Amino acid sequence: MPDVKDIQDICGRLDRGEIDRAQFLEQFTRALAGLIGCTRAGVWVFMDTAEGRALRCLAMYDARFDRMFGATDMLNAAVGPYFDSLLSEGCVIAPEARTHPSTAIFADEYLLPLDIHSLLDVCFSVNGVLFGTFSCEQAGAPMAWTQRQVQQLRQIGSRASLTLLHAATAHGETESAALWEPSSPNRLLTLPAPLDPEPS
Repeated sequence: MPDVKDIQDICGRLDRGEIDRAQFLEQFTRALAGLIGCTRAGVWVFMDTAEGRALRCLAMYDARFDRMFGATDMLNAAVGPYFDSLLSEGCVIAPEARTHPSTAIFADEYLLPLDIHSLLDVCFSVNGVLFGTFSCEQAGAPMAWTQRQVQQLRQIGSRASLTLLHAATAHGETESAALWEPSSPNRLLTLPAPLDPEPS
């Protein structure tokens, strides 16, 4: 089973140029899913779009298929409870995500189609500024998230945030001005789509 040191080693490989961005994101999210023990694990960053503030998925690994999935951005303006919790508490812990007050809005378009029962999203910052979230999802049956899992994600965030910033900005996924205002972003609801490999 991976541990935080394994994830730190993956970050070091990208920093040293031993792996490229796509390899880093795959290795990172695979290790994240293994460490937390969840079905799906992803990395999201806050950004602005023409339609409003949003979260964009950098990478999502699904252990059921042992592969990476891309995400189509879909803005939904009616997800205030999710962001209120995420931004005020620094995390959303929803073992019963389909009925949890912060995540029930995702049920019809996201949770039910993907058979997801539980969500755990934990924010991370870069140099003290909110930058993104780690998203852990459990399919098939609910998971009772533990404080240990939450603390592990926070520890990963403190150790990996600068590398994640590098991975995000190296490919133009974000505009810097979009990242520094954490107020009222919009959740992206995503359905899986194969992630085309980047040219080497």
